[in-house]
Amino acid sequence: MKRSRSPSRSGSRSDRGRSRSRSRSRSKDSRSPYSRSRSRDASSKRRDNSRSPERLPSGIDYVKLTEADAAFILGKGGKTKAKIARVSKAYLELPPRSLTLEITGGAEERRKAKKYVECVMAQRVGDVVIDETDPNFNDDCTIVDVPNECAGFVTGTNGSFLRQVEQEYGTIMFFI
Repeated sequence: MKRSRSPSRSGSRSDRGRSRSRSRSRSKDSRSPYSRSRSRDASSKRRDNSRSPERLPSGIDYVKLTEADAAFILGKGGKTKAKIARVSKAYLELPPRSLTLEITGGAEERRKAKKYVECVMAQRVGDVVIDETDPNFNDDCTIVDVPNECAGFVTGTNGSFLRQVEQEYGTIMFFI
């Protein structure tokens, strides 16, 4: 998931550096209260408040994990967690040495993220079972029958083809 960042300030670092050095050469008494230069403290306060209200998350859900599930959800280099976040459009946080996954976002994003987390955890221990009676089933799930003799091709070497398809189409895939 791409996290939004505050808009960049105009000017390069060298421009800000020059501006700062010029303002230091003036005495404090000669500065106008409407001066364009700002102290570091003022600019850092502005950055702290850079999130606009419409970008604030609407809720947080928590999922308790076992140590094995936490490692599996995180994935190598955090890739599985990032994939679930990208596909669900929720923000997932698993603090170090914690067994509680925090899912932040709108209600729909959190619902999807929890569903995908449950599927990943189920995949670790066996078959993934999809509830076709779920009213949201058709909104975010497509089942494709893959003949047994083609499963190796679809998976690819060490899952590489499956991951490539997931990345290219912004999806998450399981064998059920």
